[in-house]
Amino acid sequence: MAKHLRTPHEDEPTGSENPAQHLLENPTISVPDAARLLGIGRSTAYAAVKTGELPAIRVGHLIRIPSRWMRKILHLESDPDEDPR
Repeated sequence: MAKHLRTPHEDEPTGSENPAQHLLENPTISVPDAARLLGIGRSTAYAAVKTGELPAIRVGHLIRIPSRWMRKILHLESDPDEDPR
């Protein structure tokens, strides 16, 4: 029996050409983009979402990662609550 591969819906993000630019311009990014920026595989990123290691916003069938969290983790944005000393 042949396995059916899931294909993304037309409106489902599959990852942008430049995830770093997407990270700076949008409030959320796709899981594949987050995986690329973190240097991990897509499956590992989805597993991290499932366990809560990677924060996610779910809207219907879409899973989005907050850009602000990613920028903070990647040290592209300072934490306003953190003492800068």
